[in-house]
Amino acid sequence: MSEDVSATMRVGITVILVAALVATVLNLMVMSNSILSNGQTTLQSGVDSVSTQEFSTYNNTKVSGTQVSTALSLFQGRDVGIIIQTTASHKLTGTNNGATYGINYGALFTTDCAASNGTANFPAIYQYSSSGKYNIVTSGSQKVLPSAISVPTTTAETASTFLGNYCTSTAKSVCFASIYQQSATSGYSVIQNNGEPYFTGQLHNTNGLVDANYDTVNTTILGNAGYLLSSSRFTSVLVKDPTGSIIGIVFKQIA
Repeated sequence: MSEDVSATMRVGITVILVAALVATVLNLMVMSNSILSNGQTTLQSGVDSVSTQEFSTYNNTKVSGTQVSTALSLFQGRDVGIIIQTTASHKLTGTNNGATYGINYGALFTTDCAASNGTANFPAIYQYSSSGKYNIVTSGSQKVLPSAISVPTTTAETASTFLGNYCTSTAKSVCFASIYQQSATSGYSVIQNNGEPYFTGQLHNTNGLVDANYDTVNTTILGNAGYLLSSSRFTSVLVKDPTGSIIGIVFKQIA
């Protein structure tokens, strides 16, 4: 009889210990998942903060030419489009139907502020190929330039004086973007509607990959229309896509 009681007690104790062990393991799993989830949330928050912090310097501020050069380096290789309008480039391109023009570095904006539509809104990249010759090295049919300026329209045409101010044997390629600061919904590379503290635009992509032009050499060549003087001053305004994501920066020289 006593042996039966002892056996029953042993079974009971074993069940209790197993239940306690299972409960402890489950509790540890719940705690681990909670810690992991909180860690992921914190990490994502940190990534978002870093991303926001990177752009905060250029959010409706005035910056130096050195800071503009820093932005070119900071965002190189990333899906960020940078448009720079120097005083020299503005004098050359002037104003056309209310729009002014800048050089598009890094990720390329569509020519009409709309989503990518193949070659229809792919900006042309002009490239120096040989002495006195220039090529259009993209299949873009939209030459984002004032209509009054005569520029090459087919492969290896004679260089115009205009492009000679941007493309040389050293600074080999250039892509332009139109900047419009009045109410509009499309027709320009980036648009800043009245009252908005940012520009709206969209990046062009081919087969899911954002198109880009990373030739920034002309910003370092004295005498080139894209040259960035370290002491010059620029206004800096962010560019957002229709979802509100930051996709670029517009710099316009003021001094």
